[in-house]
Amino acid sequence: MGNNVANELRDTHVILSCEGTAEQVIVEKLVSADVMVFPASNVIDITRTRKASEIQEEFLNFDYDWPVSVLRILDSRKERFRLGNLYADRFSVYSFITHPEIEILAIIREGEWGRWSKSSARPSVYCKQQMKMKDVKSRPFLERYWTPEQIAKAAVEYRRLSKIPRGELCLADLIDTGKFPKTA
Repeated sequence: MGNNVANELRDTHVILSCEGTAEQVIVEKLVSADVMVFPASNVIDITRTRKASEIQEEFLNFDYDWPVSVLRILDSRKERFRLGNLYADRFSVYSFITHPEIEILAIIREGEWGRWSKSSARPSVYCKQQMKMKDVKSRPFLERYWTPEQIAKAAVEYRRLSKIPRGELCLADLIDTGKFPKTA
């Protein structure tokens, strides 16, 4: 599934709709490093706007000369997002799920997956209480903590460790790992 979407996204312009600050910082870092499956120059915007009606009003009321897709980065598998009739046939929408929470990537980066998975804590709570990352959701912390390579590594490892439902997309599906230098 992921490869087909990656191929489709290579030639489209994208609007990236991020659920929260962590998602936004991670996406901004990946885009600025130009390591996504689409060129950074194809990004129309990275936004926290999440409602379909607001995305339509803010971004889709234009005559684009190229294909445009809306990429949603969020942790909820149940959040509804439906473009109106005027937009549904013209714009593709993809959801990249970071369930249970984007903070799971920090847990993976710190080698805490085993301990976390035996706990009943939400990833953000686990990060704060067990890993002492009190400001795990703050932009300054996230800007310091993550590099694009670390994000890519954690996202790929998340895909390997998680029980991702068939057909569901995750953050790793947006990253072109071939754009990173090979390390020994």
